[in-house]
Amino acid sequence: MELFLGNNLITRILFFGAVVFISIDFFVTVFTIFYQRYWYGRVFRPKFDNSFQPKCSIIVPCKGIPKDLGKNLEGFFELEYPDYEVVFVVESEQDAALPVIKSIIEKKSNAKVAIAGLATSCAQKNHNLLAALKFTDNPDVYVFADSDIRPDKQWLRELILPLSLKKVTVTSGFRWLHAKKGTIGELTHSYINAFMYVLFSAACFFGGVGLWGGSMAIRRKDFEAFKVAEKWSRASVDDMSLSQVVLKNSGKAVLVPPCVVQSDDLIQTVGSSISWFERQVMYFKTYQTPLYFLVIPLGILMFTLVFLMPFALLGAISENRTFFGLGGGAALLFYVGELITVSLYPFLGAMHRFPKFLILQPIMRTAHAIGIIKTSLTNTITWAGIKYNVNIRGEVVRIRRPDTD
Repeated sequence: MELFLGNNLITRILFFGAVVFISIDFFVTVFTIFYQRYWYGRVFRPKFDNSFQPKCSIIVPCKGIPKDLGKNLEGFFELEYPDYEVVFVVESEQDAALPVIKSIIEKKSNAKVAIAGLATSCAQKNHNLLAALKFTDNPDVYVFADSDIRPDKQWLRELILPLSLKKVTVTSGFRWLHAKKGTIGELTHSYINAFMYVLFSAACFFGGVGLWGGSMAIRRKDFEAFKVAEKWSRASVDDMSLSQVVLKNSGKAVLVPPCVVQSDDLIQTVGSSISWFERQVMYFKTYQTPLYFLVIPLGILMFTLVFLMPFALLGAISENRTFFGLGGGAALLFYVGELITVSLYPFLGAMHRFPKFLILQPIMRTAHAIGIIKTSLTNTITWAGIKYNVNIRGEVVRIRRPDTD
């Protein structure tokens, strides 16, 4: 044991840091596999009322033409559910998605489209959602979904089913990304997404709130009682701000494994994947600030342990020092522990180019660390080219659009 710990206080701290990190990562991954494959379906779901079919309004904000937009939007009209409407919403009449939406809803009696206009005090997506709410027809449940998902026929029924229990306040799905091309950018995006999925699963189960804005459902009476619209009207994001509100009101969230949608619409570059993850962490920083200050040391720890391996190897070769004396034991433990953990990911969903995924895992974990560390240097969130400056309360205080910078 002394050999692996190294010969100074720093290497010992790094070793125990590695033990803590990989233990948590391994635990939440194993838990999510257990929850997804066994607990939810066999223990939790039987408690719900299968006859629960409240009137639902599905709100789908759209922007531009993402991959398979037409097919995705058509999917919202193929749901096996008796009473629901779909309200699409765009920022302006000039949005490229609008002609696609109009062609799809032309002969649909349960579809509407809203034009939101430009946001002035919150994220554009939040502004769009709030505008769409005005077009809904007194539903029992609000459902929020992204336009880049294609829901299966049971998606709506499964998403609202946990709301049959009064103690459940909000439900959420998630997405599983298929890196079919296997580029480093795609694999990095899929890795970060899978890591977030296991964290969200554990957070929901153990008393926290982990929500994904691509699939969320909440009773209208709770939405109004918690004053979510008021929160959104100043917030920089929909899901994390809703998480904060639900947690503040002692509500309960449920992550619904049958509503984990499949997607092959991935980010293609490592840099863009880092920027995407940086934005997710910025939301965490803004709306879960106390926990964020625990995340920053973890980001620094990850970055250090990834680069400690080559440092210890080169140091042992070029200097009269040992690999373990330079902290190689901590790095080796981290590499092996993380490799074992990500080897479990195929139990969560299909993994494409998996051997390459395993080989590149240290690089992809570095992307995690960089994204986390960068958030400590700014209070600006960039989303769809728009920069939002937020204050300590998570309120948007300035919006800068690409044509006004």
